[in-house]
Amino acid sequence: MRNFVWQVTALVLCLLLVVQVAAQGNTFDKVRYNGGTIATKISHDDWDNRLTVTSDLITFALKDGQSITILPSKVTSLSYGQEAHRRVGTAVAIGVFSLGIGALSALHKTKLHFIGINYVDKDDKKQGLLLQGDKGNFRAILVALQGATGVPVAVGDKDRNEVPVGIPTTRGAEVAGGESKETPGQPVASPGPQATSPVGPSQAPATVDVTSTPDSADIYVDGSFVGDTPAALKLKPGKHAIRVSLKGYVDWSREIPVESGSEVHLTAPLQKQN
Repeated sequence: MRNFVWQVTALVLCLLLVVQVAAQGNTFDKVRYNGGTIATKISHDDWDNRLTVTSDLITFALKDGQSITILPSKVTSLSYGQEAHRRVGTAVAIGVFSLGIGALSALHKTKLHFIGINYVDKDDKKQGLLLQGDKGNFRAILVALQGATGVPVAVGDKDRNEVPVGIPTTRGAEVAGGESKETPGQPVASPGPQATSPVGPSQAPATVDVTSTPDSADIYVDGSFVGDTPAALKLKPGKHAIRVSLKGYVDWSREIPVESGSEVHLTAPLQKQN
């Protein structure tokens, strides 16, 4: 009974949070920029940046006058906490960041409210932002971003309780013991609006877990981009062509049949190109 009351209370609080976000106009003035593909001299200690989230556009305006706009449909990953460091930090390893060593020192692991946004720009180049929300607004930012993009929030077990109940999440890679576990009330969801194929009322979707070595590779289902590895996809029963692609590596592909309600686990060991 106590658990039931707690769950109902949590859902009510989540709904109130959504109402609060709408009332604020989805604009957040207390946001830090801790790293990413924006070249700026703004300190990562500076809160005076503005994030505006609508269903049509995500705008991040820095104190130095720069303004970055992102189409919600172009967001490939949202992440929180240590997982935000990992996902956005992957861009550092492939040379996407342009801030220099000093700015990258901001990518330390702390119990601060870091939010990662990975996306592709108009030229289909991978980009990333590592933001820090205030303790009073980070949950509202997550609600706004997830609501606008339809992309679940990737989070590790240690940080999962910070994500509002009701927001779809995916398992993060950096968790205790190297394993990930699902949390009741926050089911693993697909990495984006395209990842879930429509099904009829009598057909339960199949769950297809896709991982790769190395991770953060692009996943294509039946020729359509659906997100980055690792991801849990919800697909309609039938045959599907899965392709995993990462720059500098040979594409990995499989054609698999999936049955209604089944669970399939795919691991793509990517080989470097010669």
